[in-house]
Amino acid sequence: VRNIPRRRAQSTLIVIGLMLSTLIISAALGVGDTLQYSATSNVYQQLGHVDALVLQSEEFDADMISGVLGTIDSSALAQTEAALAGNEDVDGIMPMLDVRVPVMNEVAGQSEPNVILTGIDPTRLDQFNGLHSTNGGTIDLGALPAGHVVISEEAADTLNAKIGDSLTVFYENTPSTLVVANITPNSSLAGQRETELSVVMPLDRLQELTNQPDTLTWIAISTTGGVRNTDTDTATVVESLRPAFEDQDLGVAAVKNTSVQESEDLASLFSSFFLILGLFSVAAGVLLIVLIFTMLAAERRSEMGMARAIGTHRRQLIQQFIAEGSAYAILSGLVGSALGVLATYGIAAAMGALFGDFFQIEPHVTVRSLVAAYCLGMVITFLAVAGSSWKVSRLNVVAAVRDIPDVVTAMRKKSGLVWGILFLILGGLLTFQGLTGDTAFPFYTGMSLLPLGVARLVRFFGAPSRPVYSLVGIALLTLWMLPQDIAENLFGTLEGDIEMFFLSGIFMVIGATILIVHNTTFLLSVVSRAGGLFRSKLPAVRTAVAYPGAAPGRTGMTIAMFSLIIFSLVMMSTMNSNYSNMMLGDKANAGWDVRTDFYNANPITDFAATLDADGVATDEFAAVGAVTSPSPFGSDVRLSDAEPWKQATVYGMDEGFITSSELTFQQHAEGYESDEAVLQALRTEPNVVVVDTWLLEVTENFGADESALVLTGLTSEDKTFAPYEIQLAQPDGTARTVTIIGVIDSEISTLSGIFASQPTIDATYGTTATTSYYVALTDPDNATTVAQDIEASLMQNGAQSVSIQDEMKESQEQEAGFLYLVQGFMGLGLFVGVAAVGVIAFRSVVERRQQIGVLRALGYQRNMVSLSFMIETAFIVGLGVLSGVVLGVVLSRNLFTSDAESSGVAFTVPWTQIGIMMLATVTVALLMTWMPSRQASRIAPAEALRYE
Repeated sequence: VRNIPRRRAQSTLIVIGLMLSTLIISAALGVGDTLQYSATSNVYQQLGHVDALVLQSEEFDADMISGVLGTIDSSALAQTEAALAGNEDVDGIMPMLDVRVPVMNEVAGQSEPNVILTGIDPTRLDQFNGLHSTNGGTIDLGALPAGHVVISEEAADTLNAKIGDSLTVFYENTPSTLVVANITPNSSLAGQRETELSVVMPLDRLQELTNQPDTLTWIAISTTGGVRNTDTDTATVVESLRPAFEDQDLGVAAVKNTSVQESEDLASLFSSFFLILGLFSVAAGVLLIVLIFTMLAAERRSEMGMARAIGTHRRQLIQQFIAEGSAYAILSGLVGSALGVLATYGIAAAMGALFGDFFQIEPHVTVRSLVAAYCLGMVITFLAVAGSSWKVSRLNVVAAVRDIPDVVTAMRKKSGLVWGILFLILGGLLTFQGLTGDTAFPFYTGMSLLPLGVARLVRFFGAPSRPVYSLVGIALLTLWMLPQDIAENLFGTLEGDIEMFFLSGIFMVIGATILIVHNTTFLLSVVSRAGGLFRSKLPAVRTAVAYPGAAPGRTGMTIAMFSLIIFSLVMMSTMNSNYSNMMLGDKANAGWDVRTDFYNANPITDFAATLDADGVATDEFAAVGAVTSPSPFGSDVRLSDAEPWKQATVYGMDEGFITSSELTFQQHAEGYESDEAVLQALRTEPNVVVVDTWLLEVTENFGADESALVLTGLTSEDKTFAPYEIQLAQPDGTARTVTIIGVIDSEISTLSGIFASQPTIDATYGTTATTSYYVALTDPDNATTVAQDIEASLMQNGAQSVSIQDEMKESQEQEAGFLYLVQGFMGLGLFVGVAAVGVIAFRSVVERRQQIGVLRALGYQRNMVSLSFMIETAFIVGLGVLSGVVLGVVLSRNLFTSDAESSGVAFTVPWTQIGIMMLATVTVALLMTWMPSRQASRIAPAEALRYE
């Protein structure tokens, strides 16, 4: 380890390069910790002592809150109490009623169209740890005077309400005045449902106010133990309750367990997502480790030869390099883990800005994740060091002592034959496994290994290297760049996930690098000829192009490092840009400009007439349509009697919406061969529906919701299909069969779910929970103003009106922001490339010290020595960057056009972003080369010639 402090600057660069693997892993695990901690904390804070719910459900075994807006008869309370009588695992039962209403604070001039009025039984509050004020005191809800309420902290902030203020609420278009008696922190008992504002009052008063004397929304159950430690008790309680409601339209949901599990699954998903994307940087880091130790061995070649000459065994050389590498790994692991924590905090801050409206993001990293990241980083580094040490210990002792190149003979090596056979056997087995299991990962891995095996065998029998490996590179690129439709025609439909993104990048970069490295002579000759245009600099150009050709292994690894990272960044940038264009295309809003949503507490009989009566100019309305939903949180849907119930959002369309929408369909059922036929059937035939593309079966579905409906057997490749039947759960416990006759064009991004005519929905569900009115304007540019006018006019009805285009832009900006965050995380890998350039440049100065002295003695000027290093860096880094850009753009195009081919969306390349990325990468690489190149130019010839 004595070599480490000898050149501190170079050792620092090595530590920086080696730490990236640990940093990436630490940051990915830290993101998972942060999301799990934040999401579960939000669940515990919101639910408090509420562990389970009895609620209206279309299915007896409901594991999710699918009927949030449904109601149940108050007799369910007595049934619940009877079923749980004497159950020592239960310490509280609370009947609750929720009603969504608009609220106005006229004194402060603030209003909100969607506030939840929650009624709870004051006599049972002690069972749930009571209701507390923001100053910490206990609120006696039952002692409040009539007309007095408690509001949540969020509602108080939004409405600018204080204790003593009067609020006006509207229910069934009738105003009522409520006085704020106290303010309580946001919680489930206070009516907090996700992010909605809430007002809480005694249950009997809310039932009287809304004329629902025997009605509840749900019954909350508290199990013994604290807020967090109730998993086992809750599961026992839920199972004991289910038989009590077996023959009724009631279900039991272990709401806290389910919510916590969903939060943990979400955290695991994001952690896996970041970790898989970070593998590109980890792979580049491994290449850097190999490169560093290859250069260390080249610098110490003479020393190693002398050591071997006086009796040092090869295994002792390996041990020496492993010891040095382990010291680097220990230092870099510590630095990487610490910087991974900082990266986690940075990512958490960015996520907070993006998703803070949904729940608070709190940075959190566990000791377990830090230890795991440190150990994984150490293992990766150590294995790379061990492999590199074994490789560099193989040398010709005589040639090493004299510091001359090893003599290369044309003798066939048995190792080439062995490796060729192993590649062929392993490739064949993996290919067969992939084909028999219809799995993409082993199939494409095997297909990528087969050309490498063939090349080793052909080389063993004397074939020249350049044409053989050039063909291998072309074969790998052709395999991975095949358009999806051609690949499926050749190999069949294979299932894959996000791991295919990483695998494709690795093998495409391997193929491109093999092709480049085995044709460097041609590429270097082009650079040399270009240098002839500047005759005064021609010697520097020729010197610069000589070294990459003389060290093809080192050149190839550097090219591969930059190509890997730039490939991943270009892929993310290009796909983000194209999907943004598709989601915001001309067809995205289906011809509508404004949408106004209502919860049905304050219904409107005639939308346009009500606006006319209130002075809103409806002469700008080109068309009006209505869409209803029995539950915006999803309804129970299944494929057949034998299949379990899944979740999907169901909508009903009135005649105006069907007629005036610019609806197109990318797939039609047999018998409905045109868009017009599908629309006509929706207007005239009962029990027919259309669906959006999110319900179709896909081969790659990373992070899919297991509870969501997927139409097995119906894919985007089916241009026509046999009419597809599904079942909708009805309130009486029966199922209605409906037929899918069309798939909505993927360009219409504002319509998601299952859509039927309004008569079909009325016949299935009987009631609706929400209604949305769509307005098409003669001048779409006025959408924002019209939406504001509509919301102001219908405030007492609880209207929320938006410009559809503005909503799409806001949603897309949020999604784009997340993808930019991911790009930033992946961009950490560029530090690997920058560190690599610095290490290469510093080591090259040491390695070529005598050559530099000879050149200076022959008349090379200082600036020519420096320029030679800069040209060499620009050539190698430029090739890597260019390779990554080409591969990323081509693969992005294949993926996008295969997903969007039926929508007719033109593929675009964000050349501005990519150009900035390329320029920045090459510029930083040249800056990292500038310092050692100046150091090289200042070497005195006499000193350099004496250097050993």
